[in-house]
Amino acid sequence: MKKPDTNAKTMRPAPAHYHLSTLALLASASALVSSQVMAEAAPTATKISLKTLSYQDYQPDADRIAVDAKAVEFVVPLSEEWSLTGNVVHDAISGASPKYHTSGLTEIIDTRNAYSASVSRYFHRDTITAGYSYSKEHDYLSRNYSLQNSWSTDNQNTTLVFGGSYSADEILPNSIFLRSIKDKRTLDLVAGLTQVMTQTDLAQITLRHSQGRGYFSDQYKLYDLRPYERRADSLLLRWNHFFSANDSTLHASYRYYQDSFDIKAHTFEFEYVYNLGHNWQLTPVLRYYSQTRSSFYFDPVANDPYADADTAGAPISVVYNRYLDGLPASMDQRLSAFGALTYGIKVEKTFARNWSVDAKFEQYQQKGSWALGGGSPGLADFSARSLLFGVSHSF
Repeated sequence: MKKPDTNAKTMRPAPAHYHLSTLALLASASALVSSQVMAEAAPTATKISLKTLSYQDYQPDADRIAVDAKAVEFVVPLSEEWSLTGNVVHDAISGASPKYHTSGLTEIIDTRNAYSASVSRYFHRDTITAGYSYSKEHDYLSRNYSLQNSWSTDNQNTTLVFGGSYSADEILPNSIFLRSIKDKRTLDLVAGLTQVMTQTDLAQITLRHSQGRGYFSDQYKLYDLRPYERRADSLLLRWNHFFSANDSTLHASYRYYQDSFDIKAHTFEFEYVYNLGHNWQLTPVLRYYSQTRSSFYFDPVANDPYADADTAGAPISVVYNRYLDGLPASMDQRLSAFGALTYGIKVEKTFARNWSVDAKFEQYQQKGSWALGGGSPGLADFSARSLLFGVSHSF
């Protein structure tokens, strides 16, 4: 059998549409229906927020991706019963694509522009929100349509939310593995319940289901072939407790996720919102994440006969044959089994109720050995840090 061509230099630099969860901090009107299931009241004042994000991730002895993002968000009351929310995000990505197991990094430069808008109609006990979002980078185009309804009891102790969104994405060819435009369509459904338990306790449960069809492969990964369909389900549990003695609130949550790629994940998160007085607020954050490997992910190997200097450690002798046979296979480390820990802190100051400023720092660390039940072997550690600054004004 002829040895496959694994020269990484034949591939174009990877673009910017990595799953950077920190960018979600800037895009509150995202492609998914909001996971918040609290009833909303019509806003009485216009609010404009400006935010900027600095993100950098690392692998051993190398910086990888750097992101500088800026966002503008506004909420405008159109009347006592209507409001408009908008969001504009621009981010510039530079640096290098991930190490391919133990191979070198590949330089990338890209930008992304994203826009979103939603209109809400407020009734006596329920709210209906319709939204649209658009995101474009040089090799990826995404459009999303969403509709959500929340309903509350007369005493406001119970709130129900039902919603859905539909995403239509286009993947534009930019590598030797993709020669034509591919599409991906995803339907996302959500149902949630919020219940006031006591004067100081609030409980929340959210169920989510998504069904996607189309191109899920990564055109920048060597011999990456993934199923045409992907189904995912998640359960989110939240509990908020207010401590009247020191005017603070604990936010605790657990999320379980599973999909048809055979990935199962657990997320535990804790936030402690502490009011320092004089309109200062301090919020430390701690989050743990663990996932199992995909059924078609293959771990690195010590010595593969097809590996070369650019793909050392890659199980190419296995993946290449599956790729030729049209069978799912991937060496993407994001599909491996790993655990991750995020810790950070947010500081916020309010001035005369009209102005507020905030700053947030988070540090992310990921290791295969941190996964529950054991993770994928032979993977390089991964870490990232993000700095978020914002200012808001109401009038």
